[in-house]
Amino acid sequence: MPSSSRSVLATSRVRPTAVSTSRKALVAMAWRLLCLYRVKGCCSGPARLPAPFQSPGNSTAAAAKVSIELLQCHKIIAAPGTQECNSMDLGLFYQIQVPKPWDDRSETRKFQEMMEQVCFAEEMGMTSVWFVEHHFRSEWSHSSAPDITLAALSQRTTNMRLGIAVVLAPLHHPLHVASRMATLDVLSGGRVDLGIGRSGYPYQMMPYGADLPDVSEMVEEYLQIIPGAWTEEMFSFQGKHYDIPAREVIPKPVQKPHPPIWQAVSQEFTAEKVGRQGLGCLAQTSVGLERAEGLIQIYRDAIKNPEPATKVVFPRVAGNTVGLCMENRQKAFARAETIIDWYREQQRIRDSYVWQGYDPARVPEDYQWHYQRAVRADTARADEVSSRSLIDDGGRFCIGNPDDCIKYIEDYERMGVDEIMPLFQVGPVTHEEVMESLRLFGKYIIPHFKDKARKESLAADN
Repeated sequence: MPSSSRSVLATSRVRPTAVSTSRKALVAMAWRLLCLYRVKGCCSGPARLPAPFQSPGNSTAAAAKVSIELLQCHKIIAAPGTQECNSMDLGLFYQIQVPKPWDDRSETRKFQEMMEQVCFAEEMGMTSVWFVEHHFRSEWSHSSAPDITLAALSQRTTNMRLGIAVVLAPLHHPLHVASRMATLDVLSGGRVDLGIGRSGYPYQMMPYGADLPDVSEMVEEYLQIIPGAWTEEMFSFQGKHYDIPAREVIPKPVQKPHPPIWQAVSQEFTAEKVGRQGLGCLAQTSVGLERAEGLIQIYRDAIKNPEPATKVVFPRVAGNTVGLCMENRQKAFARAETIIDWYREQQRIRDSYVWQGYDPARVPEDYQWHYQRAVRADTARADEVSSRSLIDDGGRFCIGNPDDCIKYIEDYERMGVDEIMPLFQVGPVTHEEVMESLRLFGKYIIPHFKDKARKESLAADN
């Protein structure tokens, strides 16, 4: 890893046991002040740091580095041995799904509804909104330009974090991504989260000239180029896939040292790798409690001793799944069954064509999981459980009445998930149903977790 991409943690990591008494006192004082700020702000928006703590040169903030940085980008992360005072964050996750049949305004209507939903979600207290990047995925996802969508939302929201989960690295030059995301960070006043990924199948990549054997290496170079372009006055890079002469990359992002960087985690080896690199973890909680807990534990273990790929260690886990909240539990479950049926059928359709025309002998080892899942899609159809069984499982989808949704979120909170991002706008769900879910989250679920955070913080102070 070039020195320009090395985290301050990599060169000045201090063991908690070696911290002096005066340093401990300073850290404790800074932590109490930050907790007081966070509680008084009542977690109503993103965890913005007060001005004295935003400067990387501030001595108090510098003293608050123990084995991980106490102040990490937009979040206040608990140092070892301290009490986390954040509430569970709740956000939105979007694919922009447009089920058939279509009319001339189907796509326009979905985007307009999405804008209304996001603005209402911010009013209800949700702290983030995330968009995927997918291409050539009719019905399943019409979110092919998430940065443009987020730029529009940056002018309609004031506090929500704006995330991409994830930019498909093989489809874009990293300087292009760095410039566009820095511009978005400027437009939004420093609210950007960047997820970087590789795509799970060749169907999206082949029209752009990308090939599977190169993809993982390209992502690794991304992780060096983008933070460097964001932070260095003159940046240059020489790698296997990208050769960049010295240039001043502008604009620079508002967040310092740079916006948080995340990666998607769906397999054990990616969980370990993402943790070791000190990146945020984007996990799918729809895989069920047991599998999700295993992946998250691998990530948490790995990030305890990071070899940072960027300029900041960011030990956060965000999970996304299908969500539907109604006052009546049985009505919610019945409606969800039709939604999950549609969702699973779309996954089967995807798996039936996304590997067509690709030579199985050329599938890299780190893509075998995705390839084998697609191969098994049709043969597993007769043996799979019903959608209702998956809903009744309770650990896959955030579905039911407010109490059911609270239980679902608390199950993942206990295993170390910091943020849950339900996908409310899924398939046949109506705009009115999405708005009702958001209303119930704002009335019952978000206040529940804010109150819980207040009580835990007060108990820690006493």
